[in-house]
Amino acid sequence: MILITTIIPLALLLGASFFITVALHELGHAIPALFITRGEVTIYIGSLGDPYKCFHFSFGRLVFYCKYNPLLWYKGCCFATDYYLSIDQRLLFTAGGPIASLIGTILTWWLLSITENQDFLRVLTGGIFVLSLLVTLGTLIPLVRVRYTASGHPVYNDGYQIFRLFREKLR
Repeated sequence: MILITTIIPLALLLGASFFITVALHELGHAIPALFITRGEVTIYIGSLGDPYKCFHFSFGRLVFYCKYNPLLWYKGCCFATDYYLSIDQRLLFTAGGPIASLIGTILTWWLLSITENQDFLRVLTGGIFVLSLLVTLGTLIPLVRVRYTASGHPVYNDGYQIFRLFREKLR
């Protein structure tokens, strides 16, 4: 009985919190990309560019893929054609994700501070707050750890990419 009344709802809340947090972060990359590029901008939730076993939809130039498996929703990425962009434009594209996560962290902290009920919405907001804070910190700290996209391209975290772009700009 504990499984049905406690663990399953908490797992659903955690899945929803991961989805909202990662989607917000990736939209933070996608929105500037839509303004500074002319091509398609693609968001992946649950993978690093793998479109298989996903539901997807398009909204204009924004294409969204999300894995069916909610256990994978803790990761994501955003792709846009950026090889012809200036360093400042690439900085804006890259920094958009951590900025969106920071805004999400501040907004959910504010929502938690003004509400007093212990209902479902407050628990969801608390989960999003904690995950947004972790995503903000985790993406801003420059880590050299490399991950690879589904097509084999190396990807570094946002903090390291921002560091490399600033270093390139100062040359």
